[in-house]
Amino acid sequence: FSPAKCSLTAHISQFPVATYKKAHAHGPGAHVIILSGEGYSLMWPDGWDKPVRHDWEVGTMIVPPNAVYHQHFNTGKTPARYLAFKHEGVAIRNAQGVPKAWISRRVGGDQIDYRDENPETRNQFAAELAKHGLTSQMDKAYAAEFEGTGSKTAAAEEKEHA
Repeated sequence: FSPAKCSLTAHISQFPVATYKKAHAHGPGAHVIILSGEGYSLMWPDGWDKPVRHDWEVGTMIVPPNAVYHQHFNTGKTPARYLAFKHEGVAIRNAQGVPKAWISRRVGGDQIDYRDENPETRNQFAAELAKHGLTSQMDKAYAAEFEGTGSKTAAAEEKEHA
């Protein structure tokens, strides 16, 4: 949504227990305020092997720098919700006007598909969930990425590259 006569845009996102968002990058100025839940976010510039971890809880504000990849993980026992504000003028868009943060890197965007993320991401997430007695609920999301693409499943790709 966009407040009246304002160049700010905002959205609220909620994601279930034991799930996480796809990594993405966008222009500067986004402010993410945690409204509910607990977890962490990873941030890294393109080309870095080791993301920086930022733990969060209700009231935490996360401000990803310009063009820095970031990803949000819910490790708590309740759904996580955040409110994100951003100045619309700095959105990086493709020729059709779609924010590149919403488009897979496989087709020229700035969003990392689950199948392209660093394998350590899933391992770290599983370890964090185990500390809370939880297990990942991401299998559906991983599988959905392969449906209709004619691609191999993530498990088949991992086995092939092992």
